[in-house]
Amino acid sequence: MANEFINRPFGFNIKVPTKTIKQVEKTAGGTVSGIWEPLFNFIDENQNVFTGDVSRQIAKFNAMQYNIGAALREGNTNGGFDVKG
Repeated sequence: MANEFINRPFGFNIKVPTKTIKQVEKTAGGTVSGIWEPLFNFIDENQNVFTGDVSRQIAKFNAMQYNIGAALREGNTNGGFDVKG
């Protein structure tokens, strides 16, 4: 199929040599087969980001931070530390 697609006559009915077609098939086969591998590895390694787990953890920590701040605001308003204890 690739041979028929690449070796169509163009211009003045010039055809690409068979050796060139074989070299193109060899190069394209080696290059194209691994072209998506880095992308799939990235997606697998960062699955938590794409599923929303990281977003839920950030929301949970923000809620904890707010609750701690609210509890501290309700406490002693004088501030300061007891360093003589």
